[in-house]
Amino acid sequence: MTDPAENWRPPTHLSVLVTDLSIEDGETPPPEIGEIGEFPLLFQEFPTDPADPSIVTLRAVAEPLHSGKPTRQQPGTDEQWWDWAVLLRGAGWTATWYTRRPALGQVEITGRLIGDLAYATTGRIRGRITRVRVAADRYHRDPEIPHSPWKQIPGTRYREVTTAPRFFAGGTRTTDPDAPNDGVREMGVLVDLDLTDVSPPPLRPSIVPGAVSAHGTDLWVVDRELPLVVRVDSDRQVIEYTITGQIFDNPPAVRTRRVWAHAGGCWVAGWDGIYHCNLDGTADKVSDEPIRDSAAHGEVLLAVAVPSRNAAELVLVRPDQDPESSSASGWGDLESMCTVDDGFLLLFRQRDVSTGALGATRLVRVDVHGIATLGPPLNTAVDSYRPFLAGIPPTVFDGTNAYRVLDDLTVVDAVALPVRVLGGGQIGDVMWIVGHPSDGTGRGGWWPLPGRPTYTTEHQYWLFTLLDAHTREPISSTPIRSSQPDVTMDGAGTVWVAATPRGLHAIPDQTMTEPLLLDVADLLDRSRTHG
Repeated sequence: MTDPAENWRPPTHLSVLVTDLSIEDGETPPPEIGEIGEFPLLFQEFPTDPADPSIVTLRAVAEPLHSGKPTRQQPGTDEQWWDWAVLLRGAGWTATWYTRRPALGQVEITGRLIGDLAYATTGRIRGRITRVRVAADRYHRDPEIPHSPWKQIPGTRYREVTTAPRFFAGGTRTTDPDAPNDGVREMGVLVDLDLTDVSPPPLRPSIVPGAVSAHGTDLWVVDRELPLVVRVDSDRQVIEYTITGQIFDNPPAVRTRRVWAHAGGCWVAGWDGIYHCNLDGTADKVSDEPIRDSAAHGEVLLAVAVPSRNAAELVLVRPDQDPESSSASGWGDLESMCTVDDGFLLLFRQRDVSTGALGATRLVRVDVHGIATLGPPLNTAVDSYRPFLAGIPPTVFDGTNAYRVLDDLTVVDAVALPVRVLGGGQIGDVMWIVGHPSDGTGRGGWWPLPGRPTYTTEHQYWLFTLLDAHTREPISSTPIRSSQPDVTMDGAGTVWVAATPRGLHAIPDQTMTEPLLLDVADLLDRSRTHG
C-alpha cells in the first residue's frame, strides 16, 4: 500500500490573506493582478472550511524561534495562555506561527496564510498575483434590541477586484437595504499567488543603509543587517569598515544599530554591542552589551544596554577609555532619548511584562560624566505607541498631546502638533517628524503643508517634515519611502535620511520635491572594483 505522504506534492499556487492594516499603513503596496507580490507571512490556525478559499491545509517543517521558549499571553481579559513562536518552512514560503501547542519537524496544518506587517513575522512569500478579492467578515445585530452591537458571525465574503484598494471601508456597514441588521467589515484582500511564475529575487545591494550620521562633510552609514560601516567623504570616496559584529538574518528591530559621528571617527551601537571606527580605517569593539538605543554629545556616547529581561544599564564611553556602567533597572523601558545642553535626556516607561499594560513614565537626565538624575513619575499618562523627545525646550510628544520638560524633570502641558505623527526627533536647531500625508480633513487640515499638494506618485510615501525646533513652524515637507527614517545633518546644513534600500536621500529646500539620491551601494561597489 502506498503511503499517502509519498503522493503528496507541494502546492505551486497559494492564497494569502493580506491585512487591511499592512496596506493602509503603506508597508505593502496594494496587490494588483499580474504583478509580483511579496508579503511578510504569518500562519493562523482555523478549522477546515471548504466554502472559504482562504483556509488551506499545508505541510511544512516547524522550527523553534526565540530559543524555543514560550511566552505568556494575557490580552487584558480573564483568559491567558502560553504560546510558542515557530517558523514554518514550506515549498517557496516561510511563515511565523504562534501556536498554543509546541511543534517541531514535519507538520500538517490547516488555517490561513496572512500577509501582515513585517515586525510581526520572520516569514515571507513571493509570487505572481493571479487573483485579488476584497475580503469582508460578516456581522449581525439583534433587531429586537435597539442600538444592539454588531457581532461577528461565521462566513467571509469575497469580492473580485483587479487591484486592491489603498484604503478599506472602515467599520461595519450594511450592504442590503432589505437587511439592515446584517453587515460586513472589510479586513483585507485574498491574493492568489503563482509561486513558479516569478523571476529570481533581485540581488541584495552591497549595503542596505540602516542608520546615518554626519560630521563635517563626512557621512557614516551602517548596514541594516550586516556588520558593515562605510565612510563617504565630500569627494564621494568610500572607506569600508567591517566590524566583528553579528549578521542579523531576522533583525530584532527596524534599526539594529545606530551610528554617531564625531571628529575622531564614529561610534556604532546596537544589539550586538558597541564599536568605534577610527579615521585610519580600523575598528575596535568596546562593549558586548546589547544596546537598545544611544545618543552622542560630541565624542561622548551614552547607550542604554539591556543585558537581560527587566534589566537595564547606562553605558558611557569616550574614545580610548574603558566604558563606565551604572544600573538603570527599575526605571522601565527606554522610549526615547536625546541630547541637551549639559548632556542627555531619557524617557522611560513602565510596562507589565505579563500583560503589556503601560505604567508610570519618568524622565532621567544624565550629564557627560555619567551622573544620572532620576525624575519623579510623571503626573500625566504617556500612552501612545511611540512617544519621542524633541524641541527647544525639550518636549515629550505623545500622540496628540505634548508636555514641556521642566528643570525638575516634571512636565507641563504644551501646544501639541496639529496632527498625529508616527515619529520624530531633532538635529541641532531643527526638529523633524514623519507621518502619513494629510488629506485636508480633521483639526489639522493640510498641516504641515500650506494646502492641497500638487505632488502625485504611484508609489506609497510618507511625509517627512522639518520644523523650527523653537516655534514648530514647518520649514519644508518631503515625500520619502520609509515611515521610520534615520536622520542627520552635515556641516553644510544638508539633511540626510536613511530611507531607501540602496542609499541616502538629501532633503531639498523646496516643499514636496523628490529627495536627491546618494547611491551608497554604487559608491561601495565602485570602491571595491577599483580599489
